[in-house]
Amino acid sequence: MKQRFIIPLFFLLMTVSSAFAQQVEIDAHNIPLNKILIGLRDKYKLQFSFNDQLLSRYNLSISRNCASPEEAIQSLIKGLPLIYRKQGDIFLILPAEIQVAPHDFLLFGQIVEVRSNEPLPFSNILVDNRVAVSDLKGSFSYQHTGDSLFHIKVSHLGYYILDTVLIAGINHRLNLNPSVIGLREIIVKGKSPDRSTQIGNRAGAMQINHQIARYLPGNDDNSVFTLLRLMPGILASSEQSNGLMIWGSYEGHSQILFDGFTIWGLKSFNDDIDAVNPLIAKEIEVFKGGFDATVGDRVGGIVRIAGKSGSMTKPSFSLNLNNVTMNGMIELPLWKNSSLLMSFRQTYYNLYNGKDIIPANNKNVTVPVSNSTPNIDYTVFPDYNYRDANVKFTSRNDKGDLFYLSLLGGEDRFKYTINQLGILRDLYKINAEDNNQYGASAFYGKRWQNGNITNFTTSWSSLETNLSDMLKVVRPNNSVILKRDDQTYNQISEFTGRADNFIALSNSHLLETGAGFAVNDVELQADSSGINQTNLKTQVPRINGYLQDHVTLPGAIDFKFGFRADFPVNLHKVYIQPRISASIKATDFVKFNAALGVYNQFISKSSVVDEQGNYRYIWTACDNIDVPVLRAVHLVVGSSYHQNDFTFSVEAYVKRTDGLTRFIKKNQILKNLIYKGEGRSVGVDFFVKKDFRGHSAWISYTLSKTEEKFDYSDGRYLLSRLNRYRPAPQDQRHELKAAAIFNIRPFSFSANYVFGSGFPLNNGTILKPNVIEPDYNRLDVAVNYRFNIGKVAGETGISILNLFDSQNIRYSNLEKVPVDQATSLNIYAEAVPFSPRLSLRLFY
Repeated sequence: MKQRFIIPLFFLLMTVSSAFAQQVEIDAHNIPLNKILIGLRDKYKLQFSFNDQLLSRYNLSISRNCASPEEAIQSLIKGLPLIYRKQGDIFLILPAEIQVAPHDFLLFGQIVEVRSNEPLPFSNILVDNRVAVSDLKGSFSYQHTGDSLFHIKVSHLGYYILDTVLIAGINHRLNLNPSVIGLREIIVKGKSPDRSTQIGNRAGAMQINHQIARYLPGNDDNSVFTLLRLMPGILASSEQSNGLMIWGSYEGHSQILFDGFTIWGLKSFNDDIDAVNPLIAKEIEVFKGGFDATVGDRVGGIVRIAGKSGSMTKPSFSLNLNNVTMNGMIELPLWKNSSLLMSFRQTYYNLYNGKDIIPANNKNVTVPVSNSTPNIDYTVFPDYNYRDANVKFTSRNDKGDLFYLSLLGGEDRFKYTINQLGILRDLYKINAEDNNQYGASAFYGKRWQNGNITNFTTSWSSLETNLSDMLKVVRPNNSVILKRDDQTYNQISEFTGRADNFIALSNSHLLETGAGFAVNDVELQADSSGINQTNLKTQVPRINGYLQDHVTLPGAIDFKFGFRADFPVNLHKVYIQPRISASIKATDFVKFNAALGVYNQFISKSSVVDEQGNYRYIWTACDNIDVPVLRAVHLVVGSSYHQNDFTFSVEAYVKRTDGLTRFIKKNQILKNLIYKGEGRSVGVDFFVKKDFRGHSAWISYTLSKTEEKFDYSDGRYLLSRLNRYRPAPQDQRHELKAAAIFNIRPFSFSANYVFGSGFPLNNGTILKPNVIEPDYNRLDVAVNYRFNIGKVAGETGISILNLFDSQNIRYSNLEKVPVDQATSLNIYAEAVPFSPRLSLRLFY
């Protein structure tokens, strides 16, 4: 009886055993090993991890049936310098010998976009629960003692996460796929270095996903600065699109770098055009303050923009059209791993009618000069044209080295004319400004065999500005009340060279060091009514270097200690600038950051104030005689919380800046023409952001106070009251910004709102200020539609800027002109009014 049950049970067990012992059939004739494994993967649902390039070297001819996958793999690698390991369900095919130092294993590689092979700089990397960041060319290295296998997670804003296992000693190329949604920033789950946004990971620093910029309201050619101005700590109410005011910094105190050279900024009137073409922008890093020793030459903030390299796989073309500008870009692959990128932007001619002048009783911002004198105000719409072009050549080799040459040329023309006849007086005024900007940089990044990295960069950039301001006020009998003809030429250039080294001493210890030089040439020519008043040519050559120790301690504690040294040759003095920062990861979701540093700047964009209190700015060289070297101290503390696509960040800062310079023009009371001052700024930023189901929304709020002190007393007791702190021109107490993007395929809807409590507009004089602070309000909305026509992807949309047509005063766009001893004329170049923008984007 028992045998009747035992025998069927025996055959059943044999059948089950046979089912679990998966047989593998191999039949290959002179086929590379990598393709054989791919065939086995597809046929038997097996999982492999191997170096595709390495295994492609081995062509095999084999025909046999194997009782298991293990036996099949052993048969395939028999006689080859390969071994295999099994990790879970994954078969790892590895080299039998790895050329590394005894017990020290080095992992290195490059992160690129899968379709275009575009390097992805500043990608976040998690290697064995330690955080690293790729460099400008997307390269990384990591040294570890122990196992030669590394579990790695790579994330980059706007791209899907790569989670894989790599082996040491091989130059890896990691391909990331762009997010299909395109509206959502990427999050790495678990112990990830990446978050729903790159705000709050380091003190005073943020990384911005430019992929979402084109969905915000605007006209496409200002999307870089549209996105920047919605971030905390960056002044939005000023509507600056050729420069940025960050954490209370003055004009010229912050720097915009594109591919390593300085963007000085054209006038870019009316917020329509960025100083940087959005089509060629790839990565944006912002350092609001407290930045480390690798960054220098500014006492405010730094915006570092990396340009696209261009497609190396197939030609592509992008075209943006709107009712303001035309913008095109072409990418051409050349020889192996090389590309050429070209772009061009142009405003339509007669963008604004320079003859349009709106009197005060029409739509205008009325600002009384005083409580007892009449007011005559005009809003002007100047004649404005803009164009720029970019060319970039990029090449790289199989070792991960990168070379590029990036070129920029741009110009704009701004002019308005007033010819107004009155009962008591006639007014004639012509104001013109011409700007020409050029830039070039060459970069070579070298990765050495030991995994260390050296980057060589040389750059040159220049800005030439011609200002012309002619004014004539006459009575009906042709007697002249006032006549003025001011001509100013200001040119600044910068030539730099630097070498940066990144030396991995261990898996938790990175040494960063670099050295370089910089030369600034400044020329200033000014005359009034044919009388030459100023003719200056100065140069500031200097040598610089830095040393920084980057240490990661157990418990996710990250420290940076370093210093920067600058030696201006003509000043015969070394400026030492110590920097320190720390980041402590308290939990998987909470992080604390702090930074403290000293910063110097050797060129200054000094303010020039005329007898009416009008401000304009000119570039000058710091000689420590008339124009002192700028010096600032930054203290930044903050905390952030990241979980489930939700981000909350709070950051407080204190800044003190010495060495401010102000030129006073034609003042009957003040003795001197040049005054030195100091400034201080304190504030706190709040940022809340939520990503949900492909949508995104955020709110930022800044509470700040910026003051300055210039001693206008000249040692006179009666004027000693002037030696006190006053609100700086860029001071603003409150700024609230909100933005939302909703993705309902194939449509996207977006809106952003900015409220500012206003800048201190002085209706009096520099000695007797009468300050008012008009509020700033602006709501923009947009809708976009995405479509495809064959191989051409397209987007079309409509944006409405300043939906409610709020009357805003733009920073530095209000000019007071005297017409007699009792009356002044306020001339105003309007901030963005109600402005519909139609756009069409095509990508091939």
